[in-house]
Amino acid sequence: MNQKKNILVAPLNWGLGHATRCIPIIRFLQKQNASVFLASDGRAFHLLQKEFPELPIFQLPAYDIHYHTSNMMWNMAWQFPKMMRAISREKKEISKIVTIEKIDIIISDNRFGVFSKKTHNVFITHQINLSIPISLFQHVGNWINRKMIQRFDECWIPDFEEYPNLSGKLSHGKIKFNKTTDETLIKYIGSISRMKKIKNEIKRKVIIILSGPEPQRTFLEEKILEQASELSFQFLLVKGQTEKQEHFYFKKNIEVISFLTSKKLNQAIAESEIIISRSGYTTLMDLVSLEKKAILIPTPGQTEQEYLAHHFLEQKIFFCTPQKNFNLKNALTKVEAFSGFQSPIFEKTNFEKHIIELLVR
Repeated sequence: MNQKKNILVAPLNWGLGHATRCIPIIRFLQKQNASVFLASDGRAFHLLQKEFPELPIFQLPAYDIHYHTSNMMWNMAWQFPKMMRAISREKKEISKIVTIEKIDIIISDNRFGVFSKKTHNVFITHQINLSIPISLFQHVGNWINRKMIQRFDECWIPDFEEYPNLSGKLSHGKIKFNKTTDETLIKYIGSISRMKKIKNEIKRKVIIILSGPEPQRTFLEEKILEQASELSFQFLLVKGQTEKQEHFYFKKNIEVISFLTSKKLNQAIAESEIIISRSGYTTLMDLVSLEKKAILIPTPGQTEQEYLAHHFLEQKIFFCTPQKNFNLKNALTKVEAFSGFQSPIFEKTNFEKHIIELLVR
């Protein structure tokens, strides 16, 4: 092994998925005796603090994205200037961190401003091909997306290069960068999950795991609680609010907790028969490991989640339903006909190999 490296890991705060899928990467870096530094904002920042209290962590400017409507283009268009300002500010913050902490390698999960000319830069994403309903906007969006990814030395895709894969057209098919050697930029690193399949006695029918941008996270929470109150099953609702420490019973059969660390969440899922959650990509990678039946509800206006939900609904793997039409009683009946992930091929991963290559380069 070469000289000990200083590694900065910085996930996007857009739901908790970007941060949670970085957890196995951070743990493996620690096993390799690397000096790990963390950076993020909001709930992702709080999650990393709780998972890794021993590691230094830096606050980055917030992108602060909200989904006020079900129109993806409108949501992003009016917030695009705010995003670009945040990216510009985070570049300045990263420059300071790199200089002060003598960072050698940066691993950025979807934070476009987290890179430096002084370091080797890795970008993690499962979206090379953006899912935008109007072709002109999709063309422009993909051009901008790839232009920004090209600033990095490597692009890690947490998926499998060949079929079957998890991301479908989002990270496969026609992918063209302006770099002459795309192969050196793009690396498929397999599925990554902080979860493990463990055998526990089933204690409840349903665990509901919420995340994602506001106010849609809260809208879904209220809808589920209202409908769960009319049923007799045992429910556990994990709100995904890392900044809070609530634990109470909404009704006798509905336990509510603001946040669970990875180990406790893994145990709670093992004790539950069915999972209800968003159809975020990291959730899908977790479901690969867990082999549980799931009801997926895409965030309204998040076309990537809508695509993934439809993709696995068609394959009869997960039951998926829009938030506006969500009927809990009906969903719990229909989910029984869906298999969940059963193929062990999805469990393969080689992200450790790529980390070792980073550390010895």
